[in-house]
Amino acid sequence: MSSAKYPMLSSTIPLYNYLMDELEKYCTNYDNSSDIVVAVKMGIKKLNRYYLKTDDTTMYTVATGKLIIN
Repeated sequence: MSSAKYPMLSSTIPLYNYLMDELEKYCTNYDNSSDIVVAVKMGIKKLNRYYLKTDDTTMYTVATGKLIIN
C-alpha cells in the first residue's frame, strides 16, 4: 500500500481487488489442499472486512479519481 516512504492511497482499492481475485481463483483450483483453501477463505474474509471500510470515507474515492459530483 506504499511506495518507498510514501503511502499510495490511490493504489489501495486496486490492490485489494487484485488480492481478492487471486485468492478466489486459488480457492476454485481443485488441486489445492482443502486445509489451505479454508485458510485462504479466512484471508479473503479479513481483506473484505478492511475493503468495506473504504466506504467509510471519501478519501479513497477522491484518491482513485472516481468521485461523481451531481
